[in-house]
Amino acid sequence: MDNVIKIGLGIMIKDGNKVLLGHRCETYGDTGGIYEPGSWTFPGGKQEYNETIIEGATREVKEETNLDVSNLTIFNAEDDIQPNKHYITIQLIANKFDGELKNLEPNKHSEWKWFDLNHLPENLYSPTKKFIDKYLEK
Repeated sequence: MDNVIKIGLGIMIKDGNKVLLGHRCETYGDTGGIYEPGSWTFPGGKQEYNETIIEGATREVKEETNLDVSNLTIFNAEDDIQPNKHYITIQLIANKFDGELKNLEPNKHSEWKWFDLNHLPENLYSPTKKFIDKYLEK
């Protein structure tokens, strides 16, 4: 790593008390982010140069799930640090979405699935787990 802090985006898409999680493929390579194959994660990714946080979050959700999110709100920001990687993850919440859910990156996610916040899978992506834990504290 070049000792640069990067910006990650994690988007909690809510449908009542359910949230959308994608299962990261075991065989998908390291993209330079926090690398945890086989975990369940919110849609998200890296913010690109010259795009706003909201634009980046909207783009990442569309690229991964085919869903169009609107009325995004910034919930929190967290440090996500692993050896040789440091991300500030901006956590956003989308209570409104439109479109048909599709897995648009099947090499990256094996599936997308809705989970009740009270019955989540055990193997959560560490930034997603931090996000959910903070959200449930409120």
